[in-house]
Amino acid sequence: MTYENSLISKIAWKYYIEGMTQNEIAESLNLSRMKVIKYLDIAKANQIIQFKINLDKFVDIDVQNKIKQHYHLRDLYIVPTSSKNPLDSLTKAAAHYIEDRITSDTMINVGYGQAVSRTLGHLNISTKYKVTFVSLSGGVKFYIPTVIDSSSDYYTNLNYNHYIMPAPLLASTEHLAKQLINEKPIKKIFEMIPYSTITIIGIGAVNEQATIVKEGYLNTNQMEIFKSMGAAGDLLSQFYDKNGHVLDLKLHKQLVSTDINLLKSLNHVVAVAGGLEKREAIIGALKGGYIDVLITDEDVAKSLIE
Repeated sequence: MTYENSLISKIAWKYYIEGMTQNEIAESLNLSRMKVIKYLDIAKANQIIQFKINLDKFVDIDVQNKIKQHYHLRDLYIVPTSSKNPLDSLTKAAAHYIEDRITSDTMINVGYGQAVSRTLGHLNISTKYKVTFVSLSGGVKFYIPTVIDSSSDYYTNLNYNHYIMPAPLLASTEHLAKQLINEKPIKKIFEMIPYSTITIIGIGAVNEQATIVKEGYLNTNQMEIFKSMGAAGDLLSQFYDKNGHVLDLKLHKQLVSTDINLLKSLNHVVAVAGGLEKREAIIGALKGGYIDVLITDEDVAKSLIE
């Protein structure tokens, strides 16, 4: 892949997905505005821009293959690193990825966190497909306005079902968590999870920006303690070290959540995570073998092979 082709795709991404102006793109890439306009025209002519950006035109295939082979990934999608709205950029790419794989009777397991919520919020699903959404844990605020906003006549015509665990993410005691998990409505949802077509999850870093901290389940002091115990990241609010080994924490026994070890046996587990602050968390998740597909940004991808 030539430098020019990579630059064309990067410009197309920044303009159409991130919503940057031509002047902003020119400044960020140290180009003239006329060159940006020229490359956008080339992108249209070469069908890099259709209804979606063709990420394959942007990806450094050598970097992609090295990461896939090293971490035994089924697939890897790399988006240009965004200084403007990195999470929005990542989750739009993830939504495109999911949309391309939705067919009749698709069942999507839904993880916990901002990356998942925004990905699902960007989904645009054809009415000809029947889609079922299943939550992987309690505490999920069902955040798919483009899919299940029943206040709109358009959305009521969508052919979907959703199964949300009627429980908190974190119970006050281990005993209560076990009781909730064995309640019939929740147990039925847990029984559905292994039959999914796609599973979408986020990867949490061990810092104050973690969703589990923002939602008030943990505080920054507790996160510092977990970090001192070797925590590198979390999946479904379960913390693991840099090699993907799950830590022995009291917290885990109080969760109403799918055991992350089940992720290894699920079909097509897609993780959406970016930003260098999540590098260790992403590496731990990869080494643990919890995910099949990673959707991340250019900076993280390059750091994974350093």
